[in-house]
Amino acid sequence: MNLHEKDVAQTTAEWMSQLQKDLEDSSREFAAAMAEYEKEQDEAFKILALHGGWLGMERHFTSSQARLVVQLYRTEGAAAMNDAIANYFNIKHCARLSEMTNAWSSTPYLRDRQAIIRDAVSAHREGHFTLTVPALLPLVEGLSAEIVGIAIRNQNVVKAVARDWKRREAEVWAQVFADVVEHVIYKSYDFGNDRAPYLNRHGILHGRVPDYADKLNSLRVFLLVDAIAHLWHEKQQKTPLSTSTIASATL
Repeated sequence: MNLHEKDVAQTTAEWMSQLQKDLEDSSREFAAAMAEYEKEQDEAFKILALHGGWLGMERHFTSSQARLVVQLYRTEGAAAMNDAIANYFNIKHCARLSEMTNAWSSTPYLRDRQAIIRDAVSAHREGHFTLTVPALLPLVEGLSAEIVGIAIRNQNVVKAVARDWKRREAEVWAQVFADVVEHVIYKSYDFGNDRAPYLNRHGILHGRVPDYADKLNSLRVFLLVDAIAHLWHEKQQKTPLSTSTIASATL
């Protein structure tokens, strides 16, 4: 090998070495960026659920939309975030809400109850939220019973479904879904002494809460039905809930 060939070989080796280093640096930077992106995404959906009661938003918001709404929460507060989400579903005569509920016809249990759902959507459009919330909450329990698939006594089927999803799914939205179901919507509390959560099935359907009826709670219940419908479809491809999960879901 002559001197020129040696120089070319050395230059090529140095170039390859630098290229490898650049690729490794780029790979580390990409991995770090993705980790930060996923962290921000998880934090966004966590805030939507735990600070707003918005469940199942991973199917309605992109990660970018979720982060934008959460930025609104951080700069202007929960009320601004909640209003933005309500407007998202309510604009154009509740077009997105209608699209969501129309898709429920693929779920046999909900298809058989289309009259209830149509009336609920109509009532929501007209601002009659005293009608939407108590009409839809029983559908959450009925469809959850379809998912559980067996007769149980003194057990809360919605909690059973939520806990099973939390056990099977590592994504943050499954974890916070179970938390809101257990500690807010289906939380047991002393009607006489405890303050009711902002949306609580027991307080509403037992006639103990007079001020549940607003556009936010109405949308929250629509989204809860939608989330349970999603889990019903998921269940068609999976094995039934475990007995231990069901047994732990107390009223």
